[in-house]
Amino acid sequence: MNNQTRNKQLSIFCTLLFCFVLVFDQATKWSVLAFLSSGQVIQVFPSFFNLVLVMNSGTSFGLLSPHTPLEFYLIIILTILCITFLLYFLFKLKSIIEKVLCTFIIGGAVGNLIDRFCHGAVVDFIDLHYQNWHWPAFNIADSFISIGAISFLIYNLFFIKGR
Repeated sequence: MNNQTRNKQLSIFCTLLFCFVLVFDQATKWSVLAFLSSGQVIQVFPSFFNLVLVMNSGTSFGLLSPHTPLEFYLIIILTILCITFLLYFLFKLKSIIEKVLCTFIIGGAVGNLIDRFCHGAVVDFIDLHYQNWHWPAFNIADSFISIGAISFLIYNLFFIKGR
């Protein structure tokens, strides 16, 4: 198989993976919106896992919550700039693993961006906890972003020689 065919197949795979991440993320969020009211808690595994609807207007884990419309639009603009940079970066990457991990990050970022446009905030619903200590609520998009970013870092720190 020549390099051009391989690149085309990889592009198609990454596009399908992006679509999977986006559809999975949005489907879970719309399901949560349909079945949970704000602040309602469903104990899935009472010792560590709940479902709870939280509308997060800030960035990751509720940080940097906007207090003005300008700050809200600034978060959207920064998100779009990050996605644009990641798309540019994606096309420069050579490794299949790096492309997949970058696609995870882009899919998650676009999923959260869609929330901001549709709902004015990101829909978070996964509540991990231990006794009374709760990790900030998050969603599937956040999971893909975190898995992609952490795995990308680990891959580049420990598995790439000569870079």
